[in-house]
Amino acid sequence: MKRRNTVRLISFCAAAVLASVGFLIKARLDLKRYQLEIQNNYSRSLDGLNSSVNNISLLLEKAEYVTTAKQISNMAAQLLSESESAKNALSQLPSGGGLEVLNRFLSQVGNYALSVSKTLIAGGNVSEEHSDNIKALKNTARKISEAVGSSAISYNNPDAWADEMNRRLDGAVDEDSLAGSLDMLEESLSDYPKLVYDGPYSDHILEKEPLMIKDAETVTESHALSNAAEIAGCKTDELSFEGDVNGKIPAYRFSGEGVSVEISKAGGYAVYMRRTREIGDYILEYRQALDKAKRYLESINMSGFTETYYFTDEGVCVINFAYLDGRTICYTDLVKVGVAMDTGEIMLYEASGYLTNHTERAFETAAVTAEEAAGIVSDKLEIKETAMALIPTDGGGEARCYEFVCEAEDGQEILVYINAANLDEEDILILLKSDGGTLTK
Repeated sequence: MKRRNTVRLISFCAAAVLASVGFLIKARLDLKRYQLEIQNNYSRSLDGLNSSVNNISLLLEKAEYVTTAKQISNMAAQLLSESESAKNALSQLPSGGGLEVLNRFLSQVGNYALSVSKTLIAGGNVSEEHSDNIKALKNTARKISEAVGSSAISYNNPDAWADEMNRRLDGAVDEDSLAGSLDMLEESLSDYPKLVYDGPYSDHILEKEPLMIKDAETVTESHALSNAAEIAGCKTDELSFEGDVNGKIPAYRFSGEGVSVEISKAGGYAVYMRRTREIGDYILEYRQALDKAKRYLESINMSGFTETYYFTDEGVCVINFAYLDGRTICYTDLVKVGVAMDTGEIMLYEASGYLTNHTERAFETAAVTAEEAAGIVSDKLEIKETAMALIPTDGGGEARCYEFVCEAEDGQEILVYINAANLDEEDILILLKSDGGTLTK
């Protein structure tokens, strides 16, 4: 009997050992598979980046000699496509997200060419400044293409990617790693010029000084902490100073259990508040969430806003509020409030758009009537509502327009913006409605 029990015990132990060995082998194979998948993704991303920046370089070589609006427009479209592909590929690579100059170049290159084409279409000429800027873009593109091409050659084998993965696991970023190579490339682009033009990525827009805090006095950390507690709806001892935030709106960052808050150093304004937790079953409807958001804005002394569009994502209804200046809806001066759909708790407050653009404005009487502006709207659209709105322009300015909410023949809602000063058709947006909210595109 004892012998039988001993045999059983040995058998069980052997089975357990074999199962453990099998588990370890499977885990090792899974790890290798995951590593190979990551390596392949890195490899595809680097190849994609190399292809795109090489195409950008070639297009800019040609652009230096183009003089017609048609050709520069064609090239602008190609540059926009290639730069978007390059940015997507770069974001998938180690340290690719923190390369400020390289990402700025990729944002500006196609957009600047588009700006030049608009100048030509309007009857202008390629100025000496435009030529110099295109030449500078070309030289920068060549430098980037050579550096990325060299990295693509170096990483054209599995062993190189295996070494890169080991460096990533060790947290090492040296000049022999891909992240190190990209950092060195970033440093070499220190002479990349600033481009000022009529477009959304112009440096004068990227570096625009926030108007609300332009002349505001710097507040102390303790003052900012009090403001942070008010915004987060908690006590000051529930928050602790986490660090300084640099950028267009320098701020103090505070954090507590499941909450992070940023308060501007100039003026002590709330820039951002975010709560994180798992959201339960939806109980609230949009109108209830809207009421919660409005009450929150009132509680932090943010009055004079009207709700515009909203969307619900992962249990949080994010509502955009635009400042209402008299009868003019200022879409430039936005704040966002996120409401949990299970309890109505405020999960998000974001006011960088408002702090950047809000200022005292003195609107003059519109130079054209709503009827005159309506005459510019396409005959294929039926106007349902009319309002006055202030919208941002690509060049970083503002345009006061008549906003026409229209319905197309297929029932699609369209927003048309006609300049109230000169009847220019400033913008056309499609209103997208779904169970998750209402957005524009």
